[in-house]
Amino acid sequence: MSLTIQSTDLRRRVRDVLERVRVSRETFIVKSYNTPQAVILPYEEYEAYQVWQASQLKRTAWMKELRHIAEQVSEYAALSDEEAEKLINEASKQ
Repeated sequence: MSLTIQSTDLRRRVRDVLERVRVSRETFIVKSYNTPQAVILPYEEYEAYQVWQASQLKRTAWMKELRHIAEQVSEYAALSDEEAEKLINEASKQ
């Protein structure tokens, strides 16, 4: 569970907060004027988040490619037999 701390309080207690993050694995949400501004979390959790984020970017790229392939397949599925034969003949000449 995350704890919240105001930025002014964090300035006074930064050593204590960092120690709690490092030793007790606590996470802090830093607020300014009661609006969340940042998160302080153990470095290992940040690294895990970076790995997760990279995998999500790869997944998004794969999904985009799959959608593109599906669109192409749908276009070819709508071809008449004559149009398909013409494409096959053109491809075999290359």
